[in-house]
Amino acid sequence: MAQIKKDARIVNMKLEKTVYDKLDLFCEETGLSKTVATEKILDKYLTEYLDRPESKRSIF
Repeated sequence: MAQIKKDARIVNMKLEKTVYDKLDLFCEETGLSKTVATEKILDKYLTEYLDRPESKRSIF
């Protein structure tokens, strides 16, 4: 059975080694691929950020 292709974009980025190591450990423990884990993490963070009123939007 063929896989359904999702509408996606390719993103290339450099991560600090400490951040990459945390992502790698997270993926090892959860069994998620780095792509799926990154999608879920970014989606959760960005959704929470964008749900805040504009006056309360701060990245830190």
